[in-house]
Amino acid sequence: MGRKAKPIELMLIQGSKHLTKKEIEERKQAEAKLKPNANKVKPPAWLDDVAKKEFKRIAKELQEIDLITNVDVNALAAYCDAYSDYIKCTQIIQEEGMMVEYTNKAAETNKVPHPLLTKKKQLHEQMKSLATEFGLTPSSRAKIALPKKEEKEPTPEERLFGDV
Repeated sequence: MGRKAKPIELMLIQGSKHLTKKEIEERKQAEAKLKPNANKVKPPAWLDDVAKKEFKRIAKELQEIDLITNVDVNALAAYCDAYSDYIKCTQIIQEEGMMVEYTNKAAETNKVPHPLLTKKKQLHEQMKSLATEFGLTPSSRAKIALPKKEEKEPTPEERLFGDV
């Protein structure tokens, strides 16, 4: 599988130089035509109260930097739903403890790790992968915020042989 396509602005920030100025301008125009509206960024009805509150908090921040559109609503909702479930798992584990008693088929009672610890880990991984898509982690924001490299006039040798 190939790499994910990046928006042209991100490519320019990261210093990609394999496109001509004409190609860059054409790509910007094409992306502008394809950019969805952002007029219906609202939490879906199926989210619970905790998830809706988180959705509104994050959506507000993302709208301020023009990073969310109508088509991103479901991905953000999935993040918020996982966040809500993560909170619920955490609360149950805190109430019941990290270890719970388990009686096996031989009628022996043992202490085992709480079964929700596995679910909590899965929810964390889901949140982490969705968070990077929206720039919700410091490292994902740092990748977006890399400074542009200053373009300099190529030397005669570079014009002849390229940037070797």
